[in-house]
Amino acid sequence: MHNLTHLAKLPKPVVESSGLELAEQAGTYWTHNDAGNAPVLYKINEKGKLIDQITVPGTQNNDWEDLAKDTKGYLYIADTGNNNNKRRTLSIYKVSPKAGFKAQVINYTYQDQPEGKIPKKDRNFDCEAIFWYNSKLFLISKDRGSAKTAKLYQLPDQPGTHVAKLISKTELPGMVTSADVSPNGRHLAVLTYGKVYLYPVPKNSTQFMSQKPKILELQETGQVEAVAFKDNQTILISNEEGSLFKYSL
Repeated sequence: MHNLTHLAKLPKPVVESSGLELAEQAGTYWTHNDAGNAPVLYKINEKGKLIDQITVPGTQNNDWEDLAKDTKGYLYIADTGNNNNKRRTLSIYKVSPKAGFKAQVINYTYQDQPEGKIPKKDRNFDCEAIFWYNSKLFLISKDRGSAKTAKLYQLPDQPGTHVAKLISKTELPGMVTSADVSPNGRHLAVLTYGKVYLYPVPKNSTQFMSQKPKILELQETGQVEAVAFKDNQTILISNEEGSLFKYSL
């Protein structure tokens, strides 16, 4: 039996949790608020207790949407929200919790974003889902135009100004709000409102969404915005209404 458990209410300062990632101590997590809030990372535990909060120096929260983590302990904060598709240059902040959170900035543009105003039906340049794998960052678009195509992009994980390279387009009903790769690199969890798409990751390939996913139904979890693997068998999910859930795979 698949197992969805409500773990906790998030602490009061976390008003719109939109990213989630493992912190250094077991059972602790980083999260942050959505657009228009302070550029703060909040450290919480599975009981929803606030353990720490860090204002990230040299950053602003235009529209923070997701978190990723690499194998060296760096966190990547995705300032990649682009609701009306007007932003052309977007940013990901690379910070080290062990070294004072000083932000290195990864600026990027999308390889396929046209000049000028984008018609409503073509608005697929918003990103609320990033993950790190094998020294690269990957971004998945949120299709605000027709809610049916998820585009996967690749970026270097180094500061500088880059072009996000389009890797694939996948038919995916709904809008993608977060993503994470399992610690063993074998599964990619892609979160939409009401579902998690669990893709098997092909070995030595960046075609993360090429195989048929297992679909996990999330009953009564509200507007889910963030997903993170706790371990290879467990994912945590947070929603904008301030709840933290656990799903046993």
